[in-house]
Amino acid sequence: MDLVGACRVFVHIGERGSFTLGAEAAGVRQPVASRRVSALEEHLGAPLFDRSARRAQLTAFGRDLLPTARHLVAL
Repeated sequence: MDLVGACRVFVHIGERGSFTLGAEAAGVRQPVASRRVSALEEHLGAPLFDRSARRAQLTAFGRDLLPTARHLVAL
């Protein structure tokens, strides 16, 4: 798994609250973005988004991880 690439997609989705808009901002197709987030969730062992909500709503874990992921992507 490309950890930085997955974090980049996660950051874009988290900031926009939408898998579609986040994927577009990251320059990938929405299905690719979904797979990258799923792989990141599996790697970390916890969900990053509440998938029962209409929007891409961050879980508490996702909110806690977002600043660290932003920092990793910026490096």
